Amino acid sequence: MKIAITGGAGFIGAHLTRSYLDAGHDVLVIDNLCRGSRQAVDPRARLYEIDVRDKKLRSIVQQERPEIVSHHVAQWQHHLPFEQALPDADVHIHGLLNVLDCCIDGSVKKIIFASGGNSMYGQVEADQLPLSEATPLCPQQSIDISRTAGEWYIRHYHRYYGLQYTILRYASIYGNSITDPADMRHPINYFISLLTEQRRPIIRGTGEERHDHLFIDDVIRANHSVIKQGNNQTLHISSGQSYALNQIYQMVATAMKSELQAVYLSGSLTNSTIALDNMRAKQTLNWQPTISLQEGIYQTIKRTYSTQKITEPLSIERIPIPAGAIENLQTVSS
Repeated sequence: MKIAITGGAGFIGAHLTRSYLDAGHDVLVIDNLCRGSRQAVDPRARLYEIDVRDKKLRSIVQQERPEIVSHHVAQWQHHLPFEQALPDADVHIHGLLNVLDCCIDGSVKKIIFASGGNSMYGQVEADQLPLSEATPLCPQQSIDISRTAGEWYIRHYHRYYGLQYTILRYASIYGNSITDPADMRHPINYFISLLTEQRRPIIRGTGEERHDHLFIDDVIRANHSVIKQGNNQTLHISSGQSYALNQIYQMVATAMKSELQAVYLSGSLTNSTIALDNMRAKQTLNWQPTISLQEGIYQTIKRTYSTQKITEPLSIERIPIPAGAIENLQTVSS
C-alpha cells in the first residue's frame, strides 16, 4: 500500500516511516524539515521537502497517488501565548485544509489524523476518569484549539466528499532518543538528559499533576492497525493510566541509579489528572498497549545512551523500584 506521511521527519513520523517500510508499504514523506531531520528519514522513503501549506503539494499527491495520508504535522515553535494562535492556526488549520483538498484531488482513500489527548479536555473531576472519547472537549492551548477544529474539518470532508478517516487522540508520547533540544518536550527525556549530565532537573509546581503516557512502539502498532480498521472513528491511543510527574522522576532516577533530587519551583497551583480510556481502540483495532511505563523508561534510556554513545557515566537497570514503592504509584486505569 502507498502511504504518504506529512510530518514524516518528526519523532512519530520517522518511526512510522521506518515501520511501514519494514512491513512492505511504499512510503513517501512530506516535511519542510523545519523541526524534523533529513537524517531521521529512512532512505528507502521518498522525501519531498515541502511545507503542507504549499500549493505545490497538490501536484505531488496527484503524481504519487497515495491510498492513505497519515497527517502527523505539528507546530512546535515557542511563542508567547498571545503570539502563538496565528502560527498554530496557519499550520494546523490552513495546512490541514490544503492537505485535505489534495486528498480529494488525488483520490486518496483515507486520512489518519494525529490529534491531542491529555490537554484537550480541560479540568475534570477524578471520578470522571478515565475519560472516554465522548467527553466534551475543552481545549485550553492554541495548538489544541487548532486540533479540535482540524477534527471537525476532517469530519466535514468525510460527509461532503466521502473521504474516510481515523482520528487518533494521543496520550503524551515518549521513547525517542535525545538528539535535539526539542526532543526534551517530554518530561522523561528531560529527566534523562539532565541526570546524564549529573544535573538536578527542575519541576514546576508540586509535581503531582498526572498525565497519561504511552511508549512510541505502542503508538506505531496502533497506526498499523488503522490502515484497514477504525474507519470514521475517533480513538484514544493511550495507556489508560495516570502518573504524577514525581512518580515518573522517581522511576527515571531509580533506573539511572541517581540520588539527585529535583529542584521545585513555584508554578501552577492546579494538579490536574488525566487518564484516557482506550477501550474503544481495544475493541475496534484489536490493539492494546503492551509496554509498561517502567519498561518504556528503561528502553528510552537505552536508546539515548546508544545515540549519544554513552557507555560509562551511568549504568541502567530495569527500574528496580524499592520495596513498597509500587503501592505508592497510584494510577487511574481503565
